[in-house]
Amino acid sequence: MPDPRSPSLAASKPIRGRRRIAPKIERTSDITRTRGWLVGSACGALGLLAALAIELGSGASISPRPAISRPHRVAGLSCASCHGDARPGPASAEHDPASACVGCHEDQRSTRAPHAALLAREAMRCTTCHPIHEAMGGVAFVPGEPAIRWRNGSERVLSELEPIGDGGWTGRARADVALVELAACSTCHDPERADDPMAHCAIAGQRGPEDPAVCFDEHTPLLVAAGTERAALWELSREAAALAPPPAEGDAAVDTWSGSAWWLGLSFGAASLGLLGTRWWARRRDHSQLARAAAADADREAKAGAQLRPAERRRLPTIDATTCIGCSACVDACPYDVLELRAYVAIVAKPDDCCGLTLCEQRCPNGSLIVTEGERITELPRIDDALAARDAPGVHLAGDVTGLPLIRNAINQGAHAVSAIAASLPPRARERGGERFDLVIVGAGPAGISAALEARRQGLRYVVLEQASAAESIRSFPRGKLVFDQPLGMPIVGELWLRESTKEELLGKWLRIIRSHDLQIREGVRVRGCERGDAGQLRVLASDRDGAALTVDCARVLLAFGRRGTPRKLAVEVPDAMLDHVHYHLADARSFAGRSVCVIGLGDVAMEAAIGLANQPDTKVAVCYRGGEFKRGKRRNLDELRRLIDADRVEMLWNTEIEAIEPGRLRLRCADSPRSLDVDAVFVMIGSVAPTKLLEAFGVRSVGG
Repeated sequence: MPDPRSPSLAASKPIRGRRRIAPKIERTSDITRTRGWLVGSACGALGLLAALAIELGSGASISPRPAISRPHRVAGLSCASCHGDARPGPASAEHDPASACVGCHEDQRSTRAPHAALLAREAMRCTTCHPIHEAMGGVAFVPGEPAIRWRNGSERVLSELEPIGDGGWTGRARADVALVELAACSTCHDPERADDPMAHCAIAGQRGPEDPAVCFDEHTPLLVAAGTERAALWELSREAAALAPPPAEGDAAVDTWSGSAWWLGLSFGAASLGLLGTRWWARRRDHSQLARAAAADADREAKAGAQLRPAERRRLPTIDATTCIGCSACVDACPYDVLELRAYVAIVAKPDDCCGLTLCEQRCPNGSLIVTEGERITELPRIDDALAARDAPGVHLAGDVTGLPLIRNAINQGAHAVSAIAASLPPRARERGGERFDLVIVGAGPAGISAALEARRQGLRYVVLEQASAAESIRSFPRGKLVFDQPLGMPIVGELWLRESTKEELLGKWLRIIRSHDLQIREGVRVRGCERGDAGQLRVLASDRDGAALTVDCARVLLAFGRRGTPRKLAVEVPDAMLDHVHYHLADARSFAGRSVCVIGLGDVAMEAAIGLANQPDTKVAVCYRGGEFKRGKRRNLDELRRLIDADRVEMLWNTEIEAIEPGRLRLRCADSPRSLDVDAVFVMIGSVAPTKLLEAFGVRSVGG
């Protein structure tokens, strides 16, 4: 059937059912990172760098232990100046610290004869009195600044030193006076002995090993230094040594970190603000994403509900013959063989069999096929996207009764309807006990079983009423019939695989699901209608196998039976002798082996029955049809039946109607002349009467009503 639109317009239609690009990833915790710590760390690092820059600008020491002393740091020395590999550790032979000092301090010889003798024998070295990194100390004088008492890498400002005070040193150049600790002299001297030559070098009350010796004439005689600036510095250093004890290791004399403590606090504050700000932004982002996801889910559910509700207008595929490439993708996708490929172009061969699904449109690779709406379908029930009857509050529909075929759709409709029912029930109504149910499900087919599973998952009090047996629609399939369908998503159960499953396999799966989940199904209960009580309560009217009346009170009702209803019967009288020989469905073809059987009708059910019977040994099969050709049916059924007819295993009686049924015989009215046919069994498969009266008993009206 060509597309009535212009070829250019049809060709410009975007492709449906196929992705042009790969789907984006879903944002989950395993692919997202917490950036709050990253931002907080970056802010803290920036604050710390600012603090370090200020400290470096002020001349403070930031070197690791062992620290470089203040004079060496001011002189621009580094670890590599004494250590060849620039790493803390024992000095190398090429960089002996004792010999390295000579290059900067010249050859400082002792003015005391005993010390000079020791130096000559190398029993005493510079590092004996000035141990590097261990007990190096002194007083630093900077013009215009207060004196600074230093020891190793620690410093302390001596603003109380008189007469300098806060005004600072009035000298012209920077100077340092070293303070030797008493521990360096303890090898040969004892400051506690009054007759010891160095006893006068110790300050009263300060004779510990880390206390300084205040004799500064080791390298310059007192007479030589008298009257010079150096002698004045010695006196100030004596006062500084008596005024303040030596700074502890790591304790900055200028309060190394106190000057920028607020910078460090600012760095930690910046880190905290960065972390909190990022977490706040992430929380807002998460809330926004959740809101968008909820809106998307609601929109998806609304679209899913719209897709699960059958279209109120007949939908037929429309094919643009000018762009169709004849790939047969749409033909293979159609489950009802509506489409055929002729002259390398797909055509609509059986429009009456089209159920309105869009599988063909989704599989079309270039958009040549679209499903369009046509005339209004008047026999469908009036339902909304939640599958609730528009004219019967509290009544929902699911399954084939809605007009949407296929087992997959029935399962999805059952779960979707119960989800909508659970959302509509007030919490108090769900918590209330007693004899009343939250939900009564009518029918135990695929839709009813799916609804029961979803009701169990939702925690609803439910019961399933079935007039025959559970999965009766599947039991009525011919023995060994293959069921083709995609994997089905069942509530609680998960995926149910049905690819090329036989009737027995499918029935076994349904029964295992019913038993394993203890579904509440009452078999042999025929539902006849319902009454409405106060506050929207419903009372379902039913009867058991013996005809005894039953009533079930509930808040909601889900009608999940099929459209088969009551089998359509022939307009002829069936004698009592043939009542047990006239059947309306075929359960097991093997039980009719070796008999003469007549199948009346030529739908898919009739063809499958005829095929199953013809495959039994010594079985004569005749098919009566009032038409003159095949008008509908699945391709595999048509091909198999034609093969059996050509092989004379099935007799095809065209343009034939049943005139009368007699014991062991059928009287036929053929186009040419009357005829009789000896039979052992008759299968009447001419459709069924839709359960419109039961729908009307629940208040459900059709679209055309």
